[in-house]
Amino acid sequence: MNRIVIVATIFFGIAAVLTAALLLKGLVVGQPVSTTTPSPSPTVSPLSQLLTESPLATLPTSQPSPAPLPQQKTLPGGTQVFQTFNNCGPAALSMALSHYGITVSQQQLGQQLRPYQHPRGDNDDKSVTLDEVAAKAREYGLLAYHRPAGDMELVKRFIALDIPVLTRTWLHAGEDIGHFRLIKGYDDDSLQLIQDDSLQGANLRYNYADFLDLWRAFNYEFVVLVPPEKQAEAESILGELLDERQAWQKSLGLAEAALQENPDDLYAGFNKSVALYHLNDYTGSTQAFATIESRLPSRMLWYQLEPVLSYLKLGDTQKVLEIADKILANQNRAYSELYFLKGVISQQQSDQSAAEEAFRLANFYNTTGSWKANLPETW
Repeated sequence: MNRIVIVATIFFGIAAVLTAALLLKGLVVGQPVSTTTPSPSPTVSPLSQLLTESPLATLPTSQPSPAPLPQQKTLPGGTQVFQTFNNCGPAALSMALSHYGITVSQQQLGQQLRPYQHPRGDNDDKSVTLDEVAAKAREYGLLAYHRPAGDMELVKRFIALDIPVLTRTWLHAGEDIGHFRLIKGYDDDSLQLIQDDSLQGANLRYNYADFLDLWRAFNYEFVVLVPPEKQAEAESILGELLDERQAWQKSLGLAEAALQENPDDLYAGFNKSVALYHLNDYTGSTQAFATIESRLPSRMLWYQLEPVLSYLKLGDTQKVLEIADKILANQNRAYSELYFLKGVISQQQSDQSAAEEAFRLANFYNTTGSWKANLPETW
């Protein structure tokens, strides 16, 4: 019995010494040495709760820099084709698809996108849009991204990823004829883009500055066709432009910056109107349009209808009809979208007979309905 007492005494004595030593070292969890009255210890969260409250993804991380681009690159393969009258959009799409081993003629695409044609362009369907081109490309199993606010860096990065870039620009400086272009290469030594052109031939070269000047009237819009296996890389290149609203916000910023430098910049004013439509600011869109309407090239609204759509969104049907009738009477009677808008207005005015005739003409001039990609789903 005495032995048990002695052993217990020794054991508890050793424990007391060790505890005191630990306290002096401040190693007992939640019990730091202090000469003041300690505050209540915080509750320690379980590890799973801590990870939920402070996920690793929120920790600051260094973003990798984009890989350096080659000094020059031109995509191999692809087939350059010459267009029929007013068929540059389908021809450019045919050339773009050929880079992915997809063979479809510009004639076939033209019949699907703008079936009302004339060998000499007499009052035929004058143009297709980038939205129509993108929608058609998706039928071939490709992802299609149509965005504004493109620039040279973005174009070069897509070329480096073996993806050509479709754009719409003016055909020539100082003219108002729209034209689709397929960019397939660049050369930073000569500061030139390389494109296959449906009017001017293969391997056409444009200085960066000259190309940007032709491109800016169309909000620097572009379409890239992306194989599904390259989706992640392509979306990384798009960056903030992946989100369509952010892309149009950037486009608006570019237009406003240009107007800050030159308040009379015609194309910046038009681009602002287009961007504000896509940002659902219809009042702002029409106000921007009103500042430049009297100076617009006669064909400008053949290619971009957004200001007119803004007027209809605001209920200004008289202005819509005024613009529509002026365009239809000016060598562009095969404009399905305008007939559709006239039909919508006639319906709103309970004129069913006029509405039916307008809708009939919309379908007469484009039986495939591809033009519907250019209009909002609801009013």
